[in-house]
Amino acid sequence: MYGDKDRYSHSNTRFMKLFSLRISAAFLTLTGGLMTGLNAQEETGEAPPSGSAPGFLNKSVDQLTADEVLKLVRHSYTLYNQDFTGLLRMGITKKVPFLMSLKPQSIRFIFDDPAQVILLDTRNGNFALYEGVNGGELKAVDPSKYDEKVRGTDVTYDDLSMRFLYWPNAKLVGMEKIKQRECWNVRVLNPDGRGAYSTVDVWIDKQTGGMLKMNGWNRQGRLIRRFEVLHGKKFKDVWMIDEMRIESVSPKNDNVIESSTRMQIKSIVE
Repeated sequence: MYGDKDRYSHSNTRFMKLFSLRISAAFLTLTGGLMTGLNAQEETGEAPPSGSAPGFLNKSVDQLTADEVLKLVRHSYTLYNQDFTGLLRMGITKKVPFLMSLKPQSIRFIFDDPAQVILLDTRNGNFALYEGVNGGELKAVDPSKYDEKVRGTDVTYDDLSMRFLYWPNAKLVGMEKIKQRECWNVRVLNPDGRGAYSTVDVWIDKQTGGMLKMNGWNRQGRLIRRFEVLHGKKFKDVWMIDEMRIESVSPKNDNVIESSTRMQIKSIVE
């Protein structure tokens, strides 16, 4: 759809099988994989999850409901304890560096000049978004800011937090092939009307549980945002997404891209 199929070489096929290591650990348990948590730690170098596992691990992958698929994605947030450097890039000149800190109970994006912290609290599987500016106290983000763009890029507060993964009553639209990968197509409706999105479709790799694509529609049913995973690589013993594209689509014509931002993960912070 987006013309990047040629980028998926044999190495990237391997990446697609492994890139969501957080999810894969949960899926190994879910599908009766042979590695226990201890063996997984020895194999991957990753510490086992610090929180409790989802309460539906006695089901097969094919038995999962749409809400359970999203719950598994959210559970993956608890499986990392690592900091990464990253970059938001628009065109040739606009580059916004950041630090992404993945912890068992939070995801934190840290920017400089001016200092800004955006934190998603993932404790207890709930959604809570906070922000601190210029070294100030972290405060809950006002819902009126959910659709505001961060640092003049195409990425909004909603996008950084992926708040839509917490919306209830998800629907399984069907199965679809994305870049030769069999994916769940899960649809969620905005329950509170806050933010720019009224409806979001998420495509989740059935084998790895990784999110490959997202489309967001406004209240008028017009497509306004597209996400797509472009690339992945190995950071030490961890395979993960290292580049995704976020496109702002004209609400008048979904064939017109108003602007585009690349979100890149550059390196592990030692």
